Amino acid sequence: MPDSAVDIDAELTVLGQLGVIHIAPLQAAKHESIERVDARIKQLQQAISVLDRYDDEKKPATTSGEITDYSKVERGAVFLMEKVLDAENHRQDLENIKFNLNHNIKWFENWGNISLEDLKQLNNNGVWIKLYLLSDKELKRIAEQEDIQVAGKFQELNQVVFFGKDASQQLGEFQEVPFPELELENAKELLVATIRDLESNKNFLLQLHAQKAVLEEGLKERFRRFDVRNVQFGGLSLEKHVRFWRGFIPVDFVEHFIETAEERHWGYVIEDPLPEEMEEVPTLVRTPSWAKRIQPVMDFMGLVPGYKEMDVSRVFMVFFTFFTGILVGDAGYGLVFLLLTFLVHRKKKFAKQIEFGLIYTLSISIMFWGILTGTYFGSEAIAELPLLRQLKVEKLASFGGDSLIVQKLMFLIGAVHLTVGHLQVAWKFNNSVRALAQFGWIAIIWGLFLIVNQMVLGVEAPAIMLWLFVGGALLVALFSKPGTSFVKGMLSSIGNLPLSIINGFSDIISYIRLYAVGLSTVLMAASFNQMAIGDGITTVVSGIGAVLVLILGHGLNMILAAMAVLVHGVRLNMLEYAGHANVEFSGNEYKPFDLKDKKQ
Repeated sequence: MPDSAVDIDAELTVLGQLGVIHIAPLQAAKHESIERVDARIKQLQQAISVLDRYDDEKKPATTSGEITDYSKVERGAVFLMEKVLDAENHRQDLENIKFNLNHNIKWFENWGNISLEDLKQLNNNGVWIKLYLLSDKELKRIAEQEDIQVAGKFQELNQVVFFGKDASQQLGEFQEVPFPELELENAKELLVATIRDLESNKNFLLQLHAQKAVLEEGLKERFRRFDVRNVQFGGLSLEKHVRFWRGFIPVDFVEHFIETAEERHWGYVIEDPLPEEMEEVPTLVRTPSWAKRIQPVMDFMGLVPGYKEMDVSRVFMVFFTFFTGILVGDAGYGLVFLLLTFLVHRKKKFAKQIEFGLIYTLSISIMFWGILTGTYFGSEAIAELPLLRQLKVEKLASFGGDSLIVQKLMFLIGAVHLTVGHLQVAWKFNNSVRALAQFGWIAIIWGLFLIVNQMVLGVEAPAIMLWLFVGGALLVALFSKPGTSFVKGMLSSIGNLPLSIINGFSDIISYIRLYAVGLSTVLMAASFNQMAIGDGITTVVSGIGAVLVLILGHGLNMILAAMAVLVHGVRLNMLEYAGHANVEFSGNEYKPFDLKDKKQ
């Protein structure tokens, strides 16, 4: 590209509007223009946040003077920003004045309507009055002095007046109470004027609020400039005439890029990454829309599969939803989460900040499992209501159910989850005998499932368990490393097998945490119910206390349950499942230089 600043800006803007190239900087992007744009972005964001406070305020019926239409003024966003920030600074100054005036007036309420002019006259006549607030103990130490007078009480302290002979004389080491700066009447008059100025300032900001869109458009433009500048100065210059950059582009976008490059007369070289460059190649994950709901969780944990690893978002989404239902497992809590999500979702300002689809899905999952187990705010009485009793599955019930059945179900879920991981790996190697090794691991997983049931739950394992291990170990030994020498690969696989089997055993055991955490949520809810209404409600005071205990107790329990979801629900996907699916999340995310949503 040409090295002219104007040309570079225009050409990079076109490149950004394509939105397909992940730029790999050739050097650190440093330039004073980047710092200037970044500073302007912060100022615009501050001005917008000031106007955001008035989103729900009623606009004034009349205006004080004409307000410029900044959308029609060159650099209008900057001028509007300066007006907003100046008005905000003025508002803060007025608030400080108001606070000091109220403090001034409060002083007269505490000490009486003393004339400051009279105090000056006394000073001129050689009498200096100073005020102190002393405790009874402090007052007792100086009670014999003749130059003090107790004027009254203020908040358990004694108001003491000290009569000195000059300005430097103090009452011992005690802290003096300063006199106000204004007379009472002057302070009241100034307070009225300040409140009037604050109201006028608010009306002015409300008028500016009507043009907040100008600031938002200006902010978009600064973000565009910031992105362009970072790309611009992250490239290198060739003999001060041509600038060039390096990046990565998905194969299916190459043709579109070439068309634009030819049209704009760009020079380009397109080639496959070299083996030593593979660690730099970003990962582009194309996930179905229904599974994209899990992306905020993946982003929060920093989980990006490596370039040659599988996209696990579908499995992550399905099992994370299922795990959340079990870990919280209270239909009442699920309903609360659902209603809170609905109420927050109605606020437009949160629409783009929260993945509501995921929270709705998780809330429904919690309600579904809570209905199956008959759990409603940890209350057995609610679960026994005729309609709700018909909906629950007796053997899974939190109250009176079969805990062995529930624990066995958790181990079964674990075996299925790990099996899915190995099936995905087998599909990845569907043109290789290495897929057979994954079927061997599946056999071992189900053999471990039978052992866990026998050792933990006392369920006798069938005879097929031994053959699952034998057949599985044979497939793993023969087909795990087909590319090496047959004997060497087999011996290596057999050598690693014992430790891998032990890890698989502990992985399946880990799924018991679903049962344990879910049970603890139910027991805590039941405990709070017992604390609140165990002995009945006999008085108004006990009723108020019961309500407080229920609200605070169940609120705390819901917070702990939500934390358990993040800890255990994510862990089972990120460690146990991902380990068996050979996913290490070692990638870096594909983030194209994209200006499609930023206007010039």
